[in-house]
Amino acid sequence: MALGLLLGLGGVPFLVATLYLLVLALAFGLRDRRGSASERDAASRLIVLVPAHDEEALVGRCVRSLLEQNYPRTLYRVVVVADNCTDGTAAAARSAGALVLERRDEQARGKGRALRWAMDSLLQEDPTAEAVVVVDADSVADPELLAGLTEQLAGGADAVQGEYLVLAEDDSPRGRLLEAAFLLFHRVRLGGRAALRLPANLVGNGMLFSRCLLERLPWNAFSGVEDLEYSINLRLAGFRPAYAPRALVRGPVPRGYSSMRGQRLRWEGGRFHAVRRRLPELVAHSVRRDRSLLDAALDLAVPPLGLLLMTLLVGLCFSLGLAIWGLAPYWTPASWALALAFLAGFVALGLRAAGAPTSVYLALLEAPRYLLWKLLTYTRLARGFDPQRWERAERPGQPAGGRVEIGGVPLDRVDMTEALRRLDAAVEERRQVHVATVNLDFLTAAQRSAELRRVLAGCELNVADGTPVVWLSSLLGESLPERVPGSDLVPLLVSQAARAGSSVFLLGGEGGVSQVAARRLLAENPGLRIAGCLEPPRASLEALDSEGIIEEVTRCRPDILLVALGNPKQELWIARHRHRLAGVSVLIGVGCVFDLLAGRASRAPRWMQRSGLEWLHRLASEPRRLAGRYLSDATWLLVTSTRILVQRATGRTASTA
Repeated sequence: MALGLLLGLGGVPFLVATLYLLVLALAFGLRDRRGSASERDAASRLIVLVPAHDEEALVGRCVRSLLEQNYPRTLYRVVVVADNCTDGTAAAARSAGALVLERRDEQARGKGRALRWAMDSLLQEDPTAEAVVVVDADSVADPELLAGLTEQLAGGADAVQGEYLVLAEDDSPRGRLLEAAFLLFHRVRLGGRAALRLPANLVGNGMLFSRCLLERLPWNAFSGVEDLEYSINLRLAGFRPAYAPRALVRGPVPRGYSSMRGQRLRWEGGRFHAVRRRLPELVAHSVRRDRSLLDAALDLAVPPLGLLLMTLLVGLCFSLGLAIWGLAPYWTPASWALALAFLAGFVALGLRAAGAPTSVYLALLEAPRYLLWKLLTYTRLARGFDPQRWERAERPGQPAGGRVEIGGVPLDRVDMTEALRRLDAAVEERRQVHVATVNLDFLTAAQRSAELRRVLAGCELNVADGTPVVWLSSLLGESLPERVPGSDLVPLLVSQAARAGSSVFLLGGEGGVSQVAARRLLAENPGLRIAGCLEPPRASLEALDSEGIIEEVTRCRPDILLVALGNPKQELWIARHRHRLAGVSVLIGVGCVFDLLAGRASRAPRWMQRSGLEWLHRLASEPRRLAGRYLSDATWLLVTSTRILVQRATGRTASTA
């Protein structure tokens, strides 16, 4: 009974947290959608401040979006703070039309320090400025951003937070899942609090502060979560930030789990530090002086959704198991189960009220993988964290480069764009490149064949053709940017070849499939040069008429050779004979791609591809041929994943070699 009571009470704080979230979702869904009774005339003079560190590639886009606002151009100026930059950020910002301030202080780095330095300088220099707006340099501002922020300013708010959502640049399941998270946190939670007439929290982007506020409480937040820290300082000082739903700004998210690692460590670690240090202060202040601060304490105490879900699942499973075994009363799991139901209600009702597209709901299938990655993040945080840590997140569109080794097989950290760029350069420079589209079956086959491992290690370009491969790289902490499936890479490569005037040879397949595929490629790519097609009789690698194949390919002199002999035969054949095909620039094993191009096989629906479920579609199409292979692959994946998790949990280097 004592154990049951203890477990039951342990679920109560999480029950309160999830009930709070559910109430916010309901309030947001039932909010008054009529908007403002009348839009106030824009009359405030603004300084739009853009803190930037090494943002040469993106700052111009941000500045242009700010200069195209539906707000009188004479009432604001855009100022970029090039903070400790080592690239061309300052020049790019000036070229786009912004005033640029360059700051150099290696001992005081970070966004918070840059904001304080710029605010002090600019407000002293310009006595007519009535407010400062802060927009991140990698973001794109909606044309109504400034009008929406100043509407709240004119209504009496000294601090205003706009709506901060995700740019539609990453169509992967991970990107869609982050889109859902932003909708729930930045639209539903802030909108729900506004509907209940509660103050907003700052989220770091799309913020406005009046001159009066900054004179009374200058920016004083310098940790890795400066927005959360300054939100708490504002509430303790008596300010109530307002939410401006029509003031929209969108920002990118890092591409790939490894790119998110530094940013997430900073956010999660900084938040935990703020909870430990500031929550007792908020609670004490609300009890002794100002009861209105209780909402701020409650909001700060609510754990991140991922951590909340993992805690509820563990609590429910543990208490349910004890109840089933008779070691605790039957009602022990009740609080955990109810909290889990409240959390599910918050997500479902919140996404519906936020107008989330269908693709966002489907992205929830990515949640288990994301939670596993978050668990590894929390494991790293448990080893220690510096709350003053500052680290710039890797930006989308900037491939990290280098290689990740999985099971003794190196994979290049490239996305589709970078892979195509490398192959185009190889053709242009007449340089030979062997490409392998590595999926889970490649990895398991490489464990059994030393020759295949040597071949894959010698390939100039290995791309991740399979969601499990990307998952494994994430577990290793060196996430590949994205899946680069051969079934997508080959058509794009052929289209690129048609534009460049390069020639393509199709080798492999059976029953005339290569000729059908060639005809379809010609129909879809005007100007494409098909150098030849050849379907050798099915035979083992040793019995294959390699001499005849080499003679035919050499005679046709293609730039690109597509080899459809199946794995691992095609990779081994290319490796053994590439030295006799010196005139071919790109040699790539394509597996069943000819069947797909010819229409003899079909790919999974797009939503299954994005969710990493294409294997399920293939298994349903060919169960007899693939069931045994997939079982073997899944067993190796499970063993390898478990080994990596154990190694990471014990602090040892994770390696699957």
